Amino acid sequence: MATAPGISIVIPTLNCADSLAIALRSIRDQRYPAKGVEVIVADGGSTDATRATARSWGCTVVDNPLVTGEAGKAAGLAHASHEIVGFVDSDNEFPSPRTFQAVIEALADPQIAGAEPIQFAALDTMPALDRYFALLGMNDPLVLFLGTYDRECLVTGKWTGVDHQVYEESPTHRKVRFRRERLPTVGANGFFTRRTIAAAAVRDGYLFDVDILHLGTTGPSVHVAKLHLGIAHHYAQTLRQFARKQARRAQDFLYFSAEGIRTVPAAPPRRGVLLFAAATLTIVPLLIQAAIGWIRRPDRAWLFHVPACWITLIVYGTVMLRHLLGAARPHSRAEWGR
Repeated sequence: MATAPGISIVIPTLNCADSLAIALRSIRDQRYPAKGVEVIVADGGSTDATRATARSWGCTVVDNPLVTGEAGKAAGLAHASHEIVGFVDSDNEFPSPRTFQAVIEALADPQIAGAEPIQFAALDTMPALDRYFALLGMNDPLVLFLGTYDRECLVTGKWTGVDHQVYEESPTHRKVRFRRERLPTVGANGFFTRRTIAAAAVRDGYLFDVDILHLGTTGPSVHVAKLHLGIAHHYAQTLRQFARKQARRAQDFLYFSAEGIRTVPAAPPRRGVLLFAAATLTIVPLLIQAAIGWIRRPDRAWLFHVPACWITLIVYGTVMLRHLLGAARPHSRAEWGR
């Protein structure tokens, strides 16, 4: 692949040296010309070995004074030198060495605004909680009821609940079309797009993944390529870690939405939220969902479905109450780390 297009990989970091090394190894192992891949690590002030790890792998390290992952994406994007940009989290891993090749093939079509793996990979080496998220196809069980997930879900048997049209299949990817007014939560965990598209979605130094396609493209429809590959997300090893990340997700969502920095979605569909609350409080629907998942892929990881939903309901409810009482602020990243 002598004339392979260059790829800029942007990774926001904060105290994640161990997981970052896994991500960088999977990038190095891609069957793609190494000289055509630059990795930009936007660090929010790590106090561990994150920066040293990044430099040891030949990454460009830039500062992220606003600390958050969304600000890190914007900071890293500003230093990208290639038109194809991939947003990779520090806890991601590419199981397939052919991912970059598939991305370039998909984005060769100028209509395609973005490309990403169609599933989360449930690796045998993962803790059970991480495997649960991979099998569920999302890291937030509320999204199951909203239908806006964007990876294969073994509960529903779909990769998204958002209406779309598949108009082309190839050995490496599937091309789909969405209506602009309703998009799934694409934009993170191995999402590749064009630098010009991502740059158009930056607001006040932040780049929210759900805003990339909405703000960076024009026209009534948006075209996306789903790669017939997976990406691993080493998200949370314990329920305590999960609860902390859910608190961060909810608190940041409410704060940045109120400030007008995050634009999509303005508010989750009320019907989905009510269905989630009802299912969690009565438990039975959750047990049915877990049983469906077990039938399709037997794994003890499905035991986490009920506690994950309960933690989400409690954390989101608590954060919303504080927000209504006037305690609106972004979640603290003090002592943040894996």
